[in-house]
Amino acid sequence: MLESWIAVARGPLLRLALLAMVLGLLRQVVLQTWEISWAWKRAGDRVVPWRLVIRRNLAWLFPWRYLQRKERQLYNFTSFVFHVGVISVPVFLAGHVAIWRKELGVSWWVLPPRVADWLSVLTLMAALGLVAGRAANRASRRISTLQDWLLPVLCSVPFVTGLWVAHPASSPFNAQAVYLVHLLSAELLLVLVPFSKLVHMVLFWVSQISSELGWRFPPGSGERVRASLGRGAEGV
Repeated sequence: MLESWIAVARGPLLRLALLAMVLGLLRQVVLQTWEISWAWKRAGDRVVPWRLVIRRNLAWLFPWRYLQRKERQLYNFTSFVFHVGVISVPVFLAGHVAIWRKELGVSWWVLPPRVADWLSVLTLMAALGLVAGRAANRASRRISTLQDWLLPVLCSVPFVTGLWVAHPASSPFNAQAVYLVHLLSAELLLVLVPFSKLVHMVLFWVSQISSELGWRFPPGSGERVRASLGRGAEGV
C-alpha cells in the first residue's frame, strides 16, 4: 500500500507540484513586471539605477552588512543560516539531483553527504531559533501573521524526515512511511512557494527592481503635496 502511494508521490504528484510552482512563479513575475512598467510610466525620473539594483541584489545574496547590524544580530544570523539551508539542501542534495538526472537527464554539483547532514541539522536549529526569536520579541509578535509561525515548522518537516530517510537506523518510524511524509511535505512546500513569503527566496531580484521604481513619485506630485499642506513654494 505504502509503495503505491510512494510511486504516486514520486511521479504524478511531484510533477503536479513542480508545475504549480513554476506557473505560480510565472504569474508573480508577470504581475510584478506589469507593476514595474506601470510605476516606470508614472515616474518623473525614469532613469533606472541598475548599479544600485545589482548592488542590492548582491547584498541580499551576500548579506554581510545585514549580519553586522547590532540590532538582533543573533536573530539575523539565524535567519541567514535558515535561508542558506532551505535553498541549498533541496537543490544540491545528491538524492534530489539523482531524481532530476533520471527524470530530465540534467544534473549538477552535489553536496557531500556529511555536509548535507550538518547543514540540515543547522537548518532545523535555525527554524527553531526563528520561532523562538519571534516569540521572544514583542514587536515581532505584534506584526507576525499565521504563516510567520507556520512556515518554519512546515519547512522543518522535509528536513527531519530527510535525515531519517538518509539514516533509517535513527528513525523511530517505518521507513516507507517516513519517505512518503518526506515527499508529500516537500511537495506541499513547492506548491506554497509562489503563494507565501517563501517566494522572496526565488524572486528577490524582481522585488528589488519593483521597490526601486515603486518609490518614485509621478510628475507634479511635489507641487500637489505642498498645495495640500498649504506650504506654497516652501520645501516639504
